[in-house]
Amino acid sequence: MGNRKKLYSIAIASVAATLFLILVSSTVSASISETRITNHGTASSPAIYSNNIVWQDNRNGNWDIYIQDLSTKKQTHTTNQSDQINPAIYGNKVVWGDYRNGGSDIYLQDLSTKKQTRITTSGNASTSDIYGNKITYVKYASNDEESWYELYMYDLSTKKETQIPTIMSSFEPSIYGNKIVWLDFDAFNGGDYYIYMYDLSTKKQTQITKGDWGKEYIGVPDIYDNKIVYEADRNRNYDIYMYDLSTSKETHITTDKSVQQAPAIYGNTIVWQDNRNGNWDIYAYDLATHQQIHTTDKSDQVAPAIYNNKIVWTDYRNGQDKPDIYMGTISYLPVAAFTASPTTGTHPLNVQFTDKSTDAYYWSWDFGDKSTSTLQSPAHKYTKAGKYTVTLKVKNAAGSNTAKKTNYIIVK
Repeated sequence: MGNRKKLYSIAIASVAATLFLILVSSTVSASISETRITNHGTASSPAIYSNNIVWQDNRNGNWDIYIQDLSTKKQTHTTNQSDQINPAIYGNKVVWGDYRNGGSDIYLQDLSTKKQTRITTSGNASTSDIYGNKITYVKYASNDEESWYELYMYDLSTKKETQIPTIMSSFEPSIYGNKIVWLDFDAFNGGDYYIYMYDLSTKKQTQITKGDWGKEYIGVPDIYDNKIVYEADRNRNYDIYMYDLSTSKETHITTDKSVQQAPAIYGNTIVWQDNRNGNWDIYAYDLATHQQIHTTDKSDQVAPAIYNNKIVWTDYRNGQDKPDIYMGTISYLPVAAFTASPTTGTHPLNVQFTDKSTDAYYWSWDFGDKSTSTLQSPAHKYTKAGKYTVTLKVKNAAGSNTAKKTNYIIVK
């Protein structure tokens, strides 16, 4: 569940006070409530887990790792006088690349105890990710003729480091459960790009996709559950793809003739940075409802990370050299759906209604006998014989949707 922290060239402009998301190919808008997390113009590379946002920040003259608790709005940070960069977070554990010993090592801080632990001692480790007690990272390696990056996993529970088999040179691994994905570049045997997945439980390596040198570039992947997302320029423009490990099927998520990069995934939502509107916006796509929404600020928003329905990104609306961290809480247009049991019987008939809607935060039921309810999944008693039409209207910040079933409940 990686923290997306790629570095891309960006052009910056404009200041905006309010940010909205618009629904693509629909007349109804989805929405976002936005929070500015930093205001020093010195922050980048955010990651998020639950109520905590982490990022790298050089407001003190060097890169420190900052953490903000969304529930308390309190910020804390590392204070070492060297650089700490590229954080990732899972639960109460934050990991990052740290230069306090001269080279680059991986450090961990437990947010509950405030204790820091040095994970690597080689001085050549970087680009870490964490899930549970497992940390992944790469180490620089070389000989007299060539150099490459090797992939490793460190288990906090056993304090054991394991090298993960790769093709040649691995970049920016992402981990979810027992699965690690990464970009592999074989610079010395054709120069091809690969996305690979390694299952720690089965010790099996699987090739997800491949890009031929000079023909197709493949970008850094992210993983959630059985879904892997990545960018590829198969059609001479960068698009976002999703590979489902459970079905071995690849889905082409974007088809716009522009550049889409830096995808991240959580649950059924994929986010990425997209320049189809002339600047970098953050786009989000719901795999369940196929709704696609995006930011509309005229400056650049890049490098998104996602947890649940919260997106964080690096934002340049306050100046080209003044990056800040912003967070948006997305609301997709709800889709109303429900079931009932039983749907037929003699009166008086007690019926249990079950809400099956997606992205709904308000429910309004009309049972067809002049009775109503605002409970999510209410029970209702029909006292008279008849055929009853049931209507459910659901709402959220993005809008409303209605499901109606005619003559759905038959009471004898």
